[in-house]
Amino acid sequence: MSIRQQKIESQVRRLVSEAIGRGLSDPRIRGLLSVTHVQVSPDLREARVFISILSDRPESTVMRGLLSARGVIQKHVADGMKIRYVPRLSFLLDESLKRQATVLKALDDVKKEKAFTGPPDVSPEAVPDAMDS
Repeated sequence: MSIRQQKIESQVRRLVSEAIGRGLSDPRIRGLLSVTHVQVSPDLREARVFISILSDRPESTVMRGLLSARGVIQKHVADGMKIRYVPRLSFLLDESLKRQATVLKALDDVKKEKAFTGPPDVSPEAVPDAMDS
């Protein structure tokens, strides 16, 4: 990946986050939306924007709202970038944060279970003596 591609990905991520953060008029776009990352094609014509959603509404409803507001978001990105061709945006649902939260909860549950039962009993004979080496 080229440095230019990385810079454009960073700019697109920042500008899409700004557009979503300042509020879009579509009532379907509610809740906490985060742009997790952006992938720009090597020819810089397409940008895949990965969105994480925490909302009381179904994710599919929020994604449809984002697709409807794509023109407004695209315009904000175009106004904020100084390049000839601004990448065409497509939005994809990123569920990695949900999976991460599930794993962290499972680890926390195991940790609580271990704390409840206590450490296993270890007899002094089972621990090697440092002087024996």
